Amino acid sequence: MRWTENYIVNSHDPDMNHIVSASGMMRYMQDAANCQMEGEKPSYNELLEQGKAFVLSRLRMSIYHPLYNHDKIETQSWACESSGASFNRCYCVKKDGVIVAEATSVWALLDVANHRLCRGSDFENGYSMDDMLQLDMPARFRIPQEINLSLVGERCVEYQDVDMNRHINNTRYPDILCGYLPTMEGMRVIKLEINYISEAPLGEALKIYMGSAGDGTYYFRTVRSSGKTNVEAEIMLEEID
Repeated sequence: MRWTENYIVNSHDPDMNHIVSASGMMRYMQDAANCQMEGEKPSYNELLEQGKAFVLSRLRMSIYHPLYNHDKIETQSWACESSGASFNRCYCVKKDGVIVAEATSVWALLDVANHRLCRGSDFENGYSMDDMLQLDMPARFRIPQEINLSLVGERCVEYQDVDMNRHINNTRYPDILCGYLPTMEGMRVIKLEINYISEAPLGEALKIYMGSAGDGTYYFRTVRSSGKTNVEAEIMLEEID
């Protein structure tokens, strides 16, 4: 069973191309997931009270059609069969019954006090489940060895980047990375994959490395001041019709 929420595209979500950005699409998906957690328990806040929190490990998203200001959309999210310390969740966004975007994600449940992973057997929940989506992407993402990454910028993690956990919110990364592309004028994200490797807290200095496959596909690695990788990502663009 899939949890469903209905939204009207907020006028603040479209970008300079008048379409909802990749980060905006993720926010609708994850809000639907949070609503399921609130409705079927435990909620995000209830987990925190138990000393636990979900942390995103990997996201794959395909965007088939653009969304525009004030579009009415139906957003679905559901838990999927999981194993070990990994928790799988999927998402689907529809407009007028047509699938606009789909995504799969893998989360880890952490003990907030000691940052240790919690296994599924340690976590009781009532989240409705359905089958895992099969997207046209490899199950695991790695930056190809032949891609030459070069430094394209540095960024200090600031107030507008972080959430209540005081590190960059996972939905912020797509728009941050798109800001280092040669141009987003007349372009839209059609595929996105991100591996979230380590958190970037408030005040962290990140170095942004990027490489191109030459076909509208770009690869990113962000590195913390300690030298530890923050995220690795693949973003595919196409021209807007």
